[in-house]
Amino acid sequence: MELRRGQEPTMAPWRKRLFIATSYITADAAEYFGLPRDRTVIMGSHIEV
Repeated sequence: MELRRGQEPTMAPWRKRLFIATSYITADAAEYFGLPRDRTVIMGSHIEV
């Protein structure tokens, strides 16, 4: 999943930046579960905040 800043006034600009910044700190699911990288398919989407 990738978060992007959108133009919609859904939340304050500083909150958008903080929310997106903290999303990069989260653990990788494949790494967390100990899955081999060469045999793991990671699917995601782009989400505008």
